[in-house]
Amino acid sequence: MSHELSVHQDRKLRLKRATGWFPADESLLEAMRLVSAGAFRLFVFLCLKADRHTATYSAGCRPLALAAATSKNSLRRYVVELETRGLCSITPTRSPRRGTAFRINPEFWPYQSVEDDSNRGHPEIYVAAVRKRFLALGCTSGRFGTSEERQARELERRGVRLQVLEDAMLVGACRKYVSWLNNGFSAPIASLRYFEPLIEEVQERPFPSDYRDYLRMEVKKLAGLWSRSPAKCTGDLRHQDLAGADRCQSGSGTTIDAECIRDGRASEREETR
Repeated sequence: MSHELSVHQDRKLRLKRATGWFPADESLLEAMRLVSAGAFRLFVFLCLKADRHTATYSAGCRPLALAAATSKNSLRRYVVELETRGLCSITPTRSPRRGTAFRINPEFWPYQSVEDDSNRGHPEIYVAAVRKRFLALGCTSGRFGTSEERQARELERRGVRLQVLEDAMLVGACRKYVSWLNNGFSAPIASLRYFEPLIEEVQERPFPSDYRDYLRMEVKKLAGLWSRSPAKCTGDLRHQDLAGADRCQSGSGTTIDAECIRDGRASEREETR
């Protein structure tokens, strides 16, 4: 009997499934003591579905009510309960389809990422990194003041990773340069709010690392085309209303397609003269 017990103790435990599970520790028991049964059921669902790197999950009211097996009215009470009890922070998104963004608070989240280690308790590090990326785009106002710093802190609080924000910035910069090349100069990007819809796009469809490198090169290439374009060189970045134009001749003899950003990609074709 003792020999069989020793064999069982020496045998390593293995998970039945490699994915779809969540590590539960004392913090989960504490959460169970803090909230009602319905709110705890919702909390467990959020933990299972949340991104392991950011502790965030977004969903609309209807799918959450179905997952928690409750009514929408009860769901709203549970959401308020989770926030007031300190289990989650909650931010409405701008997309009806994405609904509400939940972020599990660190005290109840068992994972810790390298990015969290470097920035935890140091939001200024995050803000400084955002400022550097924003000003480096070349198609912004060139200012990053108090309002932008406040927006950056809000993004950090919501759990938006720097990598996700940079991807959104690169896509936004590509689209802004293409708009300038096609339609002439318009107001530059002046706020981080410009990237909010793009952040949601990136979170829904994350970029592979090689595509991120492609976008960096594309921003540099489009910036070069813009710096040599007649609209910049002869128009001195004046506002122009060319909404009916579908293309603009650049200084290098290259035409930028009117729909040259599709799924974040910029394309161009050589004009046949």
